[in-house]
Amino acid sequence: MELSTDLLHFTSAFQLFLQTLALTHLSGHYSVCVVRSIHDDVRLEFPRAIVTVTLESPGNTTDTTFGGRLVRSINVGCEGFLVLEGALFPFLDHFRSAHEAAYFRAHNKRIIANVRLGPVERERLLQHDTMEVTPNMLLVEVNESEGMVGLYTTKLSPQEPRGIVAELMLLERLRLGEQLLLGLPESIRKFPDKLTDMEGRRVRLSTLPYPPCSVANEVPLGEGNARSTVPANYSLQADGTEILMVLELCRRHNCTLEIELVANSEWGQVYPNGSADGLIGSLIDRRSDVAVAAIYRWYNWYQYMTMSAYTGRSGVSALVPRPRLLPYWQTPFLSFPPSLWLMVAISFCVGTVAVFLTEHARHHIHPLSGSTSHNNRLVDSIFFMVSLYVEQSVPLPNSLLAGSMLLTFLLFGGFMIGNSYAGALACVMTIPRYEKSIDTRADFAASGMKWSGPTVAWMNSLLMAEQPELVTIRDRYEVHGGDTLARYSQTRRDMGYVHERLQYGSYALESFINLNATRLLQPLKEDVFWEQIVTACSKTWPLMGYYDDLILRVQQNGILRYWELGSVIRNMGLEIQRNLANARVQDSDHEPVKLRMAHFLGVFFILFVGLSLASAIFVAELVVYRANSNMTTKQKVQVKSVD
Repeated sequence: MELSTDLLHFTSAFQLFLQTLALTHLSGHYSVCVVRSIHDDVRLEFPRAIVTVTLESPGNTTDTTFGGRLVRSINVGCEGFLVLEGALFPFLDHFRSAHEAAYFRAHNKRIIANVRLGPVERERLLQHDTMEVTPNMLLVEVNESEGMVGLYTTKLSPQEPRGIVAELMLLERLRLGEQLLLGLPESIRKFPDKLTDMEGRRVRLSTLPYPPCSVANEVPLGEGNARSTVPANYSLQADGTEILMVLELCRRHNCTLEIELVANSEWGQVYPNGSADGLIGSLIDRRSDVAVAAIYRWYNWYQYMTMSAYTGRSGVSALVPRPRLLPYWQTPFLSFPPSLWLMVAISFCVGTVAVFLTEHARHHIHPLSGSTSHNNRLVDSIFFMVSLYVEQSVPLPNSLLAGSMLLTFLLFGGFMIGNSYAGALACVMTIPRYEKSIDTRADFAASGMKWSGPTVAWMNSLLMAEQPELVTIRDRYEVHGGDTLARYSQTRRDMGYVHERLQYGSYALESFINLNATRLLQPLKEDVFWEQIVTACSKTWPLMGYYDDLILRVQQNGILRYWELGSVIRNMGLEIQRNLANARVQDSDHEPVKLRMAHFLGVFFILFVGLSLASAIFVAELVVYRANSNMTTKQKVQVKSVD
């Protein structure tokens, strides 16, 4: 009877102690999840919302029903977990998969667990694959016979060649009766912190070569600032604005950066069968904790990862061929735009018809003396109008007032057109003229030009676009290999190439855009679309909160601008950047030039065409004349022979 009474008192004291621990360490969370088996009994009075998840089959660690309940509890905001003895290992088995399936993201996850630490349980706990992602863990071991509880936490240390090793570290042993009177000891008033100093533990990062955002080059072993995720005989020298952010995090928290390099332009995608590749695949397959390389807030990635605070702004646009000098033979035709040429042609035709009709009427009313007829030909009217337009003298008959008024206005119009053409021609001949430039997003959409890149990931941001321009541009996007694009960028003038402009004006380019290509291409004056650059992180990465805080501090202090410029200088060089930045700035080729023989190619071209046509027509006339002469001669001979 006395033993039962002592056990009852101990149970009550233990539940009060658990409640004290929960109030001390979990009250800062939005809600707390109590995970227990059907055999566990706990009663808590807690100022926050409590969600209870019950494991109905303690022996079944693959219970999908329990996993579904855990996902739903996470989705209602559970950040802290109070796990009772019978549910600890099923909870750990489902911890990663449940958080990966949930849409709620919590950064500061804490676990208080009631455990029995026998040799088997201890070994199973320390070998569990969730130890690396659950560093914020406080373990409570109960000893009913002695009326004591032991408070433990996990000690995580780096393991060579890769990985971590977990150990149990005793924080305090307490007798519950005394503890309830004295309060919690100093050693457990603060939750065990294993993130401020990670003691060299790893942060796994996946990336691809994409300067100036992410760069990782092989260097001799021991000389770099990072290492490969798999053991290798080299180190990595990591650079780039986004990797520098992670390196700064590791400097602050004493961790080691491990990098997995994926193939160029392999941001990756998730396929209908659930498999994935590229950067997103490394997160889904749990090969990395974070992924960087100018990743945007793509909605089709969101369900698989956590997105950090934005590390920069990116404007995605197209590199289009620079306009070339128009050939000099077009010079005579460049004085007027096509619309004005059309109006001049219409005016010429109307004037020709008016002159023809007026002359016909004049000769009908006032026939020429000494002549019985007059052959008023249309050709005469055409040459009359040509003479007016080229400012040559023309006969001005004034026998009819209507005809005089018509000819006066035609003379004035021809004078205006001729002088306007002469002035425009002088400008065209001294200031070089170029092809029509593609400047805006609307120009690019209207040009019919396709654009291309090495991966379809660029279009993730436009998958739900509804604006007609964006839909047109999205549908014209093509994917080609890097070698093909490198060849196209220097040979084809009917294709644009995707690129992005970073927050402080630097250009981030795919590897196929080299120095020579930047001399042939120019960026649009405006973005096709813009996005926020984020870091893709695992949903269970424990450093997420610290990383977001670091990003905001770097942004508000302007350090990112310094990192961006430094990364551009080290990894890309300024000449490529200058070529693109100054692609639309006027240079010496755009200034007025002295007239050269080349400027008269158009005149010579017109003269050559005129002489060629005149010669051909003259030869044709001779042939027709001789044919008619021969036929007339034959007819005369036949007539004489008949006579």
